[in-house]
Amino acid sequence: MRRVGLLLTTASVVLIGACVQRAPGLWFKGDLDAARSAAKARGTLVMLEFYTDWCAWCRRLESDTFSVPEVRKEISQFVALKLNAEKGGADLAERFDVDSYPTLIFLDSTGREVDRIHGYLPPDKFIQRVHRIRKGDTFLACLRELKEDPGDLDAIRRSVDGLLQRSDPEGAISRLEAFHEATEGRESTLCRRLMFAARIDLHQRVYVRAAKIYRRGWDRNVEVPNTTGTERLHALAAEDFPELPAEEQAIRLREARFEDAAAILAVPDLDSAAPDDFIEVAGFAFSNGHYDVAAELYLHWYEAEGDEASGLALNDVAWRLYLSGKELEAATEISRRAYELKGTPEVADTLARLLYIRGSEQEAIALEKRAAEAAGGTRGETYRAIAEQMEAREVLGDQPSFDSYPGRRRTVL
Repeated sequence: MRRVGLLLTTASVVLIGACVQRAPGLWFKGDLDAARSAAKARGTLVMLEFYTDWCAWCRRLESDTFSVPEVRKEISQFVALKLNAEKGGADLAERFDVDSYPTLIFLDSTGREVDRIHGYLPPDKFIQRVHRIRKGDTFLACLRELKEDPGDLDAIRRSVDGLLQRSDPEGAISRLEAFHEATEGRESTLCRRLMFAARIDLHQRVYVRAAKIYRRGWDRNVEVPNTTGTERLHALAAEDFPELPAEEQAIRLREARFEDAAAILAVPDLDSAAPDDFIEVAGFAFSNGHYDVAAELYLHWYEAEGDEASGLALNDVAWRLYLSGKELEAATEISRRAYELKGTPEVADTLARLLYIRGSEQEAIALEKRAAEAAGGTRGETYRAIAEQMEAREVLGDQPSFDSYPGRRRTVL
């Protein structure tokens, strides 16, 4: 309900589809082996684009970026192969560890990956990125530079970003440790910022995996590295954990996740943090049950950035404070500011819920009903149901997702 998405009407999808159909010759006709042979003959790279039928950002990449003549000229310098990651390209998507879309992977003629582009890029940024790749300034080259000079600032930034895109947070952590040693701590602020990103990526991946295995009844062991951010889960996995009752397992998993997150929250240097840093750290704290820490950081961000923040950013902060039950007076102020800037049904819904739990019931009900009328459809029905709960003076029951981690155990019949 809080997420901002790209809404595509039927007409817009048809237009985008037409745009794709009017792009003959841009995409190679054949499989990867044939594309590699063609790339070898031309002395260039293979460009694989992984997409899915439901991916709105994939369609936007087609309509906004690939339709631009300058972009098409750059793409024509490669052997470009377009693959549906859930159909004909599923095996290759798994082979290259692609799990979000769109993802573009660049291969040399031997099939070795040299770089990738993760997500949507507008035309100007896309041209800059692929031009750099075509000229040899690639992720693979960046790793070589870092090996030759472990203290290279540009190389460590790009290497960490590339390794996290490739689902390799442990590789990023290893290179950051070498970078810190090579620079003798002189770049501690940069190192801690990048290390925080790598640690939270590893933490998230490991705990998502643990939750899935828990819900399946521990049908296999969970592999957990013994490092900052996963140490508690590593210790838990070494115990006779699967023999405990399911509810006790869930409690201990939440406790371990909370404690491992606390270790990561000690990594960033918040004394020199920018407003965006406050938001990033607060988001991690909130997602892992550290609601007091998150609330304090959100208020720091609001003091520093409130006058310049967008209505959507303000609404997201207000919603998280509402869910966690922290700083509700400040949350209401933030939500009112969000509503002034962007009075959408979603923003009105946030403000209405805050008003309700703070005792302004009539104002909350009226606002929630207006949100329902403006939203219409399924969302409107949801808001009407909330308004009815308010009129009945019921507890709304909203809670952060961390409170339900790791989810329900599946029943085996």
